[in-house]
Amino acid sequence: MPDLFGDRLIDAIASRQAPICVGIDPIFDQFPSELTEDIDPGDTDAVLDSIFEFTTRVLETVAPLVPVVKFQSAYFEKYLWEGVEAYYSLIAEAKAMGLLVIGDIKRGDIGTTAAAYAEGHLDDVATDDIEDAATPDAITVNPMMGADTLEPFVKVARATDKGLFVLVRTSNPGSGEFQDVKLEDGRTWSEMLAERVNQIAEGLVGSSGYSSIGTVVGATQTATMESLRRRLPKSIFLLPGYGAQGATAEMTRSAFQNKTGAVVSASRSILYAHKDKKYAAHFGDDWEAAVKQAVLDMKADLDKVLS
Repeated sequence: MPDLFGDRLIDAIASRQAPICVGIDPIFDQFPSELTEDIDPGDTDAVLDSIFEFTTRVLETVAPLVPVVKFQSAYFEKYLWEGVEAYYSLIAEAKAMGLLVIGDIKRGDIGTTAAAYAEGHLDDVATDDIEDAATPDAITVNPMMGADTLEPFVKVARATDKGLFVLVRTSNPGSGEFQDVKLEDGRTWSEMLAERVNQIAEGLVGSSGYSSIGTVVGATQTATMESLRRRLPKSIFLLPGYGAQGATAEMTRSAFQNKTGAVVSASRSILYAHKDKKYAAHFGDDWEAAVKQAVLDMKADLDKVLS
């Protein structure tokens, strides 16, 4: 059987005993002072050097603790071609440390355009001639334009043993305006989408019982999480929103099936833990120790729910 992404992720979660994804959202003005002092924010080269150092040190800190990280591409793309180069280079660094990597790109388009996005973000052939660069193990995709927009992504994911996380119910406060709209048959738009994604996911189920076609379900969406889980029994749930966006471990309970099948994502509450008074008081300027403790605290929080 091929080495399917879904199986690799389930195995990695079990190995680390931590269903945690650390989001890599490098925001320069939130960095520890040691990485920003004497740097002009308008000096792109210097800022990117700082981003590279910060991200690398975060990865080194979390690699022994978590199975997967999620790079938000927007924080790199804002620096144009140099930022994109850093994005693919840091993905290579993460993978060299044994981490699985999700590229949070939220792309969605039709036909050859979708195929080009899929190849650029999933196919390692694109980086074969580029030293110190790699593509993610999985990416996030937006199905708003219809199920046909997913087909090129699924095709490349299947060919490369990579994965997808399809946006089904997002964590932002305004998401319900569209995603909770009731259809004539009583289902919400998200529930209808979940059933359609489940049909697609069936084609890439591995030995773990889970598919390489996962879904993004906001950890804040407790009212609909149980309903979506019933409709998506073979998809791994990627649950953003823990920490800074207000979600708690308890709010993720319905996403898990026999203590597996989901991974909870946190970004700012981990990356910038040094700004949290409870960590600052204990660790002072040792921001990496604060990052590590924030991960350990999150793991303990989730353990209470899953025990």
